[in-house]
Amino acid sequence: MRTARTACLCALLALPLLAATDTLEPVKKGLAADVARLAVEDMRFRWTGRSLAVAPFRNDPDGLVATALTEQLEARGLFDVVEKPTWREWWDKIVGNDKDSPIGADKAIEFGKKLEAECVMFGRVEALVVDEGRSYADVKIRIVDVKTGDGIFIGRYRTNLDKSVFSIPYFRVWIYDTSVFVRILIWTVGLLILPFMALLARERLSQSAPIVSIGLMLFMTGVDMVLALLLMGFEADSLLKWGLLVGALAASIFYNLTILAKVADLQMPGRD
Repeated sequence: MRTARTACLCALLALPLLAATDTLEPVKKGLAADVARLAVEDMRFRWTGRSLAVAPFRNDPDGLVATALTEQLEARGLFDVVEKPTWREWWDKIVGNDKDSPIGADKAIEFGKKLEAECVMFGRVEALVVDEGRSYADVKIRIVDVKTGDGIFIGRYRTNLDKSVFSIPYFRVWIYDTSVFVRILIWTVGLLILPFMALLARERLSQSAPIVSIGLMLFMTGVDMVLALLLMGFEADSLLKWGLLVGALAASIFYNLTILAKVADLQMPGRD
């Protein structure tokens, strides 16, 4: 009995961690890869074939856009992409503590000299948003010659979840579409675990005063109702998700009433 209660408690505590799991990162990578593909396809200028280093883009802390551009450039063979294991250390020294400062041609040139590249690609991520109904990327890309300091604005590239074809498997996009639904299922289980824990403790409740067991059942029912209403407001956006939460709430209330009846029977052993 004690083992079962411990397992239920651990499962309940783990629910918020599971619900907060980021299943959207593959879609961010897909948007970044799509922008990189569009940019590389659009590159038709005189520097093709030279050695190039891709600097980290501003507003891209995870380096998704820079990584995607590097992969696309290497695949197309437009440049001899230069990469060294110490590039992150050099870049941190160049940028300093102000990670959000604009990345200009001077910093890009300094970065290129460190990597011994002839030109450097850099830019700014205006937006890389992944949200239900509004997922899009907006990236500005520039390139600069390390020796002469001449620069070219390659372009501003935009893509979104509706109009663009991802360069990643479609099942990852499916994960994005169902991420909220998965959280709904997790919290639905949470609504049902609360009364189940009380069911495991029904014998101990039967030894306490009636007001204790009744108060506990009312409290747990109230917690379930508040949690369900909050989830309906913040998570549920379809009839199916509403149905899951309402069903879980109804089942939770039914279980609480059933447990209360069992506790009452145990407190009145002479009752038939």
